[in-house]
Order: sequence, then structure tokens, then C-alpha cells
Amino acid sequence: MWFSARSNHAGLAIGIALVALLVSAQPLQAQQDNPIVPTRETDTIKPQPVFTQPGPVPVVLSAPVYEMLGPVVRARGGLLLLKGPLRIAASEGEYNLDTEQGKLRNVSFTTCTASNPDYHLTAGEATLLPNHKIKVTNVALYLGRTRVLMLPWMKLRIGGRSGTANIFPRAGYDSRDGVTLSQTFRLTDTDQSRTNLDLTMTTLHALEGAMHTRYGVGGKLIDRPGRYLTYGSMRARALDFPQPPIGDGDPQLLRPTDAARLQPFGTFTIRQRTYDAKSLGLVVYRQPELGASYVGGQLSLSNGRLDPRIELYPQITTSVGRYKEVPGHEQYLGRYEVAAQGSVNAVWLGPSTSIQPLGMITYSSYGDGQAFKTYGAGIDIAHISKNGSFFAGRYLARSSSGSTPFQFDNIDIAKEIDLACQVYLGKKVAGVGLTFDADNGTLFDWAIIVGQRSDCLATYFRWDNRYRRFSVDITLINM
Repeated sequence: MWFSARSNHAGLAIGIALVALLVSAQPLQAQQDNPIVPTRETDTIKPQPVFTQPGPVPVVLSAPVYEMLGPVVRARGGLLLLKGPLRIAASEGEYNLDTEQGKLRNVSFTTCTASNPDYHLTAGEATLLPNHKIKVTNVALYLGRTRVLMLPWMKLRIGGRSGTANIFPRAGYDSRDGVTLSQTFRLTDTDQSRTNLDLTMTTLHALEGAMHTRYGVGGKLIDRPGRYLTYGSMRARALDFPQPPIGDGDPQLLRPTDAARLQPFGTFTIRQRTYDAKSLGLVVYRQPELGASYVGGQLSLSNGRLDPRIELYPQITTSVGRYKEVPGHEQYLGRYEVAAQGSVNAVWLGPSTSIQPLGMITYSSYGDGQAFKTYGAGIDIAHISKNGSFFAGRYLARSSSGSTPFQFDNIDIAKEIDLACQVYLGKKVAGVGLTFDADNGTLFDWAIIVGQRSDCLATYFRWDNRYRRFSVDITLINM
């Protein structure tokens, strides 16, 4: 259903609908107890194993009554199953050790390690699938012991480097769109391909949506722990949902060994909000955009290995598509673009600190005959502490030649200084991103997050000053 920004009745209708959605997400009975959630410590993190399968993802199974038929374990009378970060309690079920598939009934599961988990899901039936995936029916989601969401079915990935983190709707408000409610859906999800659908309902404008699909050539689609040199990446790093620190573990273990470097992609958007320094209300339609991106490894003048969380990846991207922007270019226009960014760790200051000169270049040609080039050079400084706190600063000077019909392609700030940090204090987390216009010596934009995280759940609030946008998010972080 579509709504016009000029219709007060339509805006009111969406507002009532959003309020209804938020109210319906509350528990039917406050502090309702879930009868099958594990409550004893031995049920949650220390089951007495009757079967253990070692390996990259160890499996521990405990049950009072069980039998084995080849690789299939069948259990009843209170099954407990640990598989990587996944902790499952069920009344009965079976699991194939060779295929990593199984079916469980009357299920409660979580990735929390505490005896009273911060969140858990219950389901009438759960189907365990290969590659860390699980499909559940008649699902209820609990925060603590309070039920906040009910769904007829859900399919998610738990474990690996690309778990399903955003299963909660995200509520917000900004000066342009009014009250918003956003949700991310995974339409396809395999080791080498993934399609996400992002939808946002607003009270002041129409539905906003974007569908992104990627494919990994010669490897898996694994979320890398490091940083990119794309526009706005400094803000993104400081304001992304907080990740748990690795404690005394070796950060080099975060480095993926089988991630695909070459990734073809496709994008289709409807009224996608685009960050632009000169137009707060700029939205872009990409219908469609097709391309491919190659991500290289960190370049360095020394033999030392940086903490992978502060590495900067060189990247080459090429794309072609049909675009229009509102306000601005009201008709679709073709564009071909190739972009390259890179940096090098020039001075060895240890694995936790880097100083990197950087450069970038883009070339775009358009269906109306115009062509546009941009050039950029600068320096990036970053440090990560033992507990995962991150600090960075970046200076970037950009110039251009030619002409472009699109605002989202042009250069907004010629000389930019970005400062970013995300700090952990126990379970508390705070982040800030600052953007300065170096030509005018002014603070152009700033944003902050504050929140709290456990080993499995993060709750945080975000304020974006340029958009006057407030949002709240709950994210799974041990996936």
C-alpha cells in the first residue's frame, strides 16, 4: 500500500498502525513466565553430556533417554543440545551427526550463556539445517521472561560469521519521515549467496524499501571484521551495533580464511534515503543496479599483522544501472561507474595502532553523455584497545572534473575531517561520530549511540543530529 506525503489522513492512518504494531509487540500478560525456558544453570550452560562430537563446531547432547541408529541420535524426556553458540532445550527430537540436520519439538533456545538468558525463543517445532541455519514454527520471542513478539514461523542463521542479528523491528523518529518502523528480512541465505529486504514504514512519507543480493565467487559470504573506505564509513564504524570484546583471545582468530573476495551484487530500491550534505530529503531509486566488487587484503610496508578490526581493505567496484533521484532528476537515467579505494599501513606502531595514507578515484559516465571523475587523498589513524574500544581520525581532500546529473554523485565537502570512537565500560557502550568541514572550520554533523550489551544481546539508542533522528534497536550479537 502506498501513501502520499500530502495526505494528512494517510499519515494519521500509518501512525495509528505503527502504534498498534508497537502495542501488539508487548506481552499479553506482563512478566509472563514461559513454562519451557531453561532456568537452572545446568540446563543452560553445563548439561551432563551423554554424547559429545568434537570439531570446528562441537556438539554436546544430554538426555535421560536416548538411542543411536548410525549417525542419528534420538532422545526424549528432556533433550539438551549445545551446538556452537546455540543452546537448545526440547521435550524430544532427533539429530543427524553427519548431515547436521535434526528435528526437535517443544523447543526453547538462545545463544546466551547465563542461567537466566537475556533473550530466548520458543517454538512448537524446530528444524536444524546445515550451515548454522534453523527453521522454527509457532515462534515466541522473549526478553528476559517478557514475551515481545509472536510469529507463525522464522528462519535464521545462528553461528558462523554472518548470523542473523536484526530479528527485531527498529523504531525511530526523525524530522523528515516522522515515526518510522524498520525491519530487515533475509529472503535467501546460503554460504555463497544472500538476499536481504529492508523495509521502512513512515508516517510522513511513503514506504521506503531496498533489496540487496550478493554472491561470493570462490568463497563464502563472511562479514569481515575490518574497515572500508566508502563514503560515510567512519560514521558507520562508530555507530554500528556494538560487538562483544574478545577478552584475552587472539584477535587474529577473527580473520576469515575462506571469505569470498569477488562479490557480484544486485540492488533494487524504492525511495532509499541517501546521505547528502546539501539535501536532507534526497532519495534515490536504483531499478536495478548490477555490479561486482573485489575486496583485497590489508596493504602494509612491514611484516607485522594488524589487529583485523582496524585493517582498511583496498576495494575495486564496478556497476551499471538505472537511477533517478527526488528531488532532482525525475526521470530514470543510465549510469556506468568504476571506483577504487586503497591505503597502506605505512609505519609499524604495533598490531593495535595504524597510520595509513589513502587514496580513491571514481569514474562515472551517464546515458545523457555526461562524464564525471572524482579524486581523493588523505590519511587515516586508528587504534583499538584490548577491551575492543575503538578510536579513529581521518582527513580526506577531494576534487572532481566533468559534470554529473545526480546530487548523490557529486562532492559535498571538499576537505573533510572525521573523528570516531566506540568505547566499552564494562557492559556499557558509547559511540560518537563527528564530521568537520575543514574549509569552513565548522562541525558539519555529529551522531551518538549509548547502550548496553551482554554476551548475546545489545540494546542501544542512537541520535543523528543532521536528520534530527532518534532510534532504538535491539540486536543479537553472539550469532
